[in-house]
Amino acid sequence: MGDGTTGDLRTRVLAAAAAWTWIPYDAVVAENDEVTLTIVGETATVQRAEGHDPQRLIVAALRLANPRGALHLRWAVHPDTEPADLGEALARHGSAVVEELDISAYDLGQGMPELPVPDDVVIERVDTPEQLDEVYPVSAGAFNQPPASPEFRAAERATLFAPGNPAVRYLARVDGQVVGSAGVTVEGDVAKLWGGGVLTAYRGRGVYRALLAARLRVAVDQGASFALVKARTGTSSPILRKAGFIAYGQELHHEIPVRRAQPGHYATLPAKITGSGALFFDELGRVLIVEPVYKDHWEIPGGVAETNEPPAEAAHREVLEELGLDRAIGRLLVVDWSPPRGSRPNDILAFVFDGGELSRDDIDQIRLQTEELRGYRFCVVDDEVNETAGLLPPILTKRVAAAVRARAAGSTAYLERGDPR
Repeated sequence: MGDGTTGDLRTRVLAAAAAWTWIPYDAVVAENDEVTLTIVGETATVQRAEGHDPQRLIVAALRLANPRGALHLRWAVHPDTEPADLGEALARHGSAVVEELDISAYDLGQGMPELPVPDDVVIERVDTPEQLDEVYPVSAGAFNQPPASPEFRAAERATLFAPGNPAVRYLARVDGQVVGSAGVTVEGDVAKLWGGGVLTAYRGRGVYRALLAARLRVAVDQGASFALVKARTGTSSPILRKAGFIAYGQELHHEIPVRRAQPGHYATLPAKITGSGALFFDELGRVLIVEPVYKDHWEIPGGVAETNEPPAEAAHREVLEELGLDRAIGRLLVVDWSPPRGSRPNDILAFVFDGGELSRDDIDQIRLQTEELRGYRFCVVDDEVNETAGLLPPILTKRVAAAVRARAAGSTAYLERGDPR
């Protein structure tokens, strides 16, 4: 890259940085058409986002993260991020920038930088599982992260030591103790430097420079044209600048909370009763009503929906239980809100579905649930006559009439207390 222009290098560096993603070995991967997330512990990280509307992308990511137990959603925004206003959209959504990384690169065409390495720092290539086990507590301490899980360790061990794997890990020792580690992966002409960390007590002693020199030698040996690193602005970035790295932009890590109801929230919400029934008609267009044994008035076939039972399924179940008819339930005719009344302290949302026309054979097959019903009859209900009046409660009389009109019109009616809203 020594013969390329600075502008060309910047373009290539930012493009390579934008394409650089990493999926932790123990991560749960979740994706849809728009986004891909990796979830580790309580944090979901966006690995891929495709779309032009940042608000839609944010919603898509949160909807993936929420049911998987994540408490935070992390999103890296860099100069080549698409859509370009994603960072602004995340900020409007209440994000906080929790990490700032310099996207830095070194043009290897200009030769190796001068990196004086202290004599007491020993660099070793990680070639054995035993060395890798020494690295984990150092990485966790350097980056203030939890120790690697057993699943992570097993997967990295299998990957790192696999034939043909381009990744190389190094560890650094001082007086025999492992105090730092770092890795490099050469892909094409790009050497990606990753995982460079040093325990706090050993910073400023040349450990990071020694790890950097080892990785750059690998990059040169494998023909890379530039070395790329996403460097923490407060730790490794100043060292890299002294070594000749140039920061071509920043990658900002936004974090937004994944909002969900707190435990017990739903217990504080008001309870509504869901009623569900069906209107059946004979060949003359008359409406079927039934006489309960436990009420002082008549009803339409139906009842109260059970916990988590959809209204249409509740209507089908009640009709099967009460009349012995196993029939498909048709479209919704009416939704009616009824306020608390008498001894009933809760309001009701009543759904009325079209049960369809019953043939003479269908009617002959009716078998009443004798524990609940003592009889049934068909009533004329039209614009002039409503024979259910005096049998059904007044609100239900109006509800049935509205359902008959909605069926004839091919519409659905919303009612309150039996009256159109």
